Amino acid sequence: MPMQRRLSTNTALIASALAAAGGMSWLAVNGVGWPAAVLVSLCGAIVLAGILVLGSETRIEQLQKALIAKPARILIVIATLWSVYFVYSMATGTAQLQGLLVLAVYLSLPFLLLNHERTESSWLDMIAILWIWLPLEFGILRHFLITTSARGTDFHYGFAQALAINMGLIAFLAWRRFPGVGYRFEVDRRILVAGVSSFVLFAAIAIPLGFAIGFITYSFEWRKLFVAPATFLGIFLFIAIPEELLFRGLLQNWLERATSRHILSLILASIVFGAAHLNNGAPIPNYRYFLMAAIAGLFYGVVWQRTRSLVAAGITHALVDAAWTVFFRA
Repeated sequence: MPMQRRLSTNTALIASALAAAGGMSWLAVNGVGWPAAVLVSLCGAIVLAGILVLGSETRIEQLQKALIAKPARILIVIATLWSVYFVYSMATGTAQLQGLLVLAVYLSLPFLLLNHERTESSWLDMIAILWIWLPLEFGILRHFLITTSARGTDFHYGFAQALAINMGLIAFLAWRRFPGVGYRFEVDRRILVAGVSSFVLFAAIAIPLGFAIGFITYSFEWRKLFVAPATFLGIFLFIAIPEELLFRGLLQNWLERATSRHILSLILASIVFGAAHLNNGAPIPNYRYFLMAAIAGLFYGVVWQRTRSLVAAGITHALVDAAWTVFFRA
């Protein structure tokens, strides 16, 4: 068995604290008063810590046991998620009663839909998946959470998205105990080889195709290499892992269990993943983006099926997006 390295809880907390310190300094330098900078950074650190800690060691299993022992504790979880957003919105001056109520309903409903353990896939699982995803995809939350005075900035909307990730993780992994998701920050040689080799195979197909249909143009600059590691890490944590959680860990996983057909579930999840990119960039609908994203989804889905690890799929995903940013995005 290859040696596996797993994120420790202490490392997750230290990384979140460092992110809070960096965010605090950045906000202060950019003219945000210290009280607001401290509150905003601490709230950001809390949601980041949730994402990291839930994927560290055996924290998900421990939370499962705590909720099995006393199911009413889920009310504390929901209240905590909502309270963190409330503090954040007060600190940023974006709090509105309508938005706070909408977010309370958004954060609560998945726990009601997934209110009991099931051994088989249920349509309630799919409804919960769609409930988490579609309000973000179609900008419904953005409509309610971004006030007129805050137009032009999506910082607090992005914060709400991070809360949604926490909510989805707890709802499906700890509350519903949905099996086979593969959400754990661990890596070994098998995961690395699968993630990187899948990227190489995808690049061999996607780069010629992308040039042929006019989807990409070469725009490399040496300065981009200096920030490439940070670009990869940011994409991996805030884009790749959340999207792989949704489209592979939840959607493709559910389709596999509902249909018992691995190839069909892979194709369907990849088509949905492609369709989610139809509104990315001009013109809308962007069919070239749909095609490239659907093909990428096939590769991400195969990696996830082979390894049952969202980290493996996330590595492929992050390498694809980082390479596009460095070499093909102006």
